[in-house]
Amino acid sequence: MRVVGATMGLLSAVLLLGALAPLPWVSFGISSVTPISAEAQQPSLSERVLTDRRLWGEDAFAVFGTLARWRTAGETHILLYPDRVVSGSKSDKPDAARQRLSQLAPAMQRPVATLRPPFAATYASAVTARAPAFRADVQRLPEDESYRVVWSRPDAQFLRRGVTTRSVIEAYGKPERTTTEVVHGQGERRPAVLSLHHYANGAVVFVESDLAPTPGVVDRVVLDVSAATALIFATTP
Repeated sequence: MRVVGATMGLLSAVLLLGALAPLPWVSFGISSVTPISAEAQQPSLSERVLTDRRLWGEDAFAVFGTLARWRTAGETHILLYPDRVVSGSKSDKPDAARQRLSQLAPAMQRPVATLRPPFAATYASAVTARAPAFRADVQRLPEDESYRVVWSRPDAQFLRRGVTTRSVIEAYGKPERTTTEVVHGQGERRPAVLSLHHYANGAVVFVESDLAPTPGVVDRVVLDVSAATALIFATTP
């Protein structure tokens, strides 16, 4: 009974004080709580794609973590295959591609830009362990016989092998649009017919080729360097 009496007395005192003067801590506590919507807490589609370990090997994360260098060097797009990364810039002659390689080299030695928190946890260790082992050279792309700058390293894995368009749709939904591109090489070789599945306003494009040995498998992913860089890094050059 003494405990009950003490409690009632304290409550009465609080109510009396409230009648005499407002309790600012009460109104402050109520007005300052602003619930965050579920939508605001969800990562964007681009963030989900660029951190998905079902889609990418650690070598891809090393590329993404150094992507600001690629942007500084003037690359607008890169193509990620399972075993290599190919410049979107193409040349008809090997000398022109070698000149492009010499232009890219200084940019690839720049300090790594600061990663935003959602990406730092995924990319930082890959950048340290794998990026220094990448080697660039000039290769001829069989599909269109253009000369490109290509990055790789022994036993590299960028795009995971066997990723299918069906699994991409299951993970990210239907593409915003799908287009078709016919790529002609020289001579009488049959052209390649590419199906391009566009996501994130075209920043990420999953590509199928009818020349691939297994139908329905993603042959490569085309990444918009500027769009990805703006998302991944705290500051961009």
